[in-house]
Amino acid sequence: MEQKRARAAEEPARLMCDDALTEVFRRLPARALAACRLVCKSWMTVLTDPHFIHEHLSRGRQKLLLFASDRVSDRSLAMVLADDNKSMYQLSRPAASRSVFVHNSCNGLLCLGDSTGAVEVLNPTTGESLMLPTPTYTAGSSQFSSCNWHCLGFCPKTREHKVVHFYPGTHIDSFKVRCEIYTLGAGVWRQVGSFRGAPIDRGVHVNGAVYYLTKFRYIASSRINCLNLESEKIDAMMLPPRKSYGGHCSLTELEGRVCLLVVDGVLEGPPRTMDILMLNSDEQSWTPRYHFSLPWLIPSCYFTPKHTLFHDGKIWVQLLARNLYCFDPRSNSEELTIAWPELDFPFSTHTFIESIVPLRKDYFIKHIQ
Repeated sequence: MEQKRARAAEEPARLMCDDALTEVFRRLPARALAACRLVCKSWMTVLTDPHFIHEHLSRGRQKLLLFASDRVSDRSLAMVLADDNKSMYQLSRPAASRSVFVHNSCNGLLCLGDSTGAVEVLNPTTGESLMLPTPTYTAGSSQFSSCNWHCLGFCPKTREHKVVHFYPGTHIDSFKVRCEIYTLGAGVWRQVGSFRGAPIDRGVHVNGAVYYLTKFRYIASSRINCLNLESEKIDAMMLPPRKSYGGHCSLTELEGRVCLLVVDGVLEGPPRTMDILMLNSDEQSWTPRYHFSLPWLIPSCYFTPKHTLFHDGKIWVQLLARNLYCFDPRSNSEELTIAWPELDFPFSTHTFIESIVPLRKDYFIKHIQ
């Protein structure tokens, strides 16, 4: 009897300690929490709770990640720039393939691919990874081919991460593709139908939906397909009215919104410019947001941006494979400035948030149940 009374008296104190410990965990960076998970079972329970994981993720600060595949030592390198302390550090891991690249980043997870069509999800912060089953169609894959177009997204309502894969249909029709989705933890790819409009560029995940440009980028009749990750239904919208799409256009995510990047100008003409149009909340209209000039890197030659990101109140533009530029909307200048000296290796640029989103099977079983 006295033992029961002692346990009852200890229970409020234990709960208070658990609450205090959880509050401490909330304030720690993701890299520290990854190590804390190995201390004991009770800490592991707290740090793998889905509610805690996503609450901690919402407090994370966005960083700028440069990803490169080191072909000399056969390792994939991920380098994060411009973190909270303006410092730079490097994350590395062995790579099974020398042609690894990043499809995209979502909630601290990287969706990786290679020339064989294999897909892997990696959390660089915790070091955990998940190799997905072989997609339905992988033959002749390259990073931006229609049979190797993948995008990792997150559905806020169900709290599920999903990888979307578009690949050619059975009929010879370059404008029609099939779609399959892999929900992390489910174990299999699911067919969700076929759609008109093969991807022509890297897509973008924004607020529970995956957006991508279709058809040919030089034709004004191109459209934007939007796949809702909750309903897994697709909608289409036309490009905004414009005098000309004679340069290049692509999609990106800026300030939590879908944006259309339009590059105007000709190679031998005046300096080329980039306009950024932001999709309004009605999902129909667009608002011009930014306008700046692209640098003249080589005489008589301008280059189309590879990646354009919004970070730390600035717009980061990658030109070529080793050049990173920056545009500050708060300045009076309408030109890009060099943000980082030219690096010795090619890289791709992504926004990134360190997280402890786990990729272990037991977590997914717990989540589904």
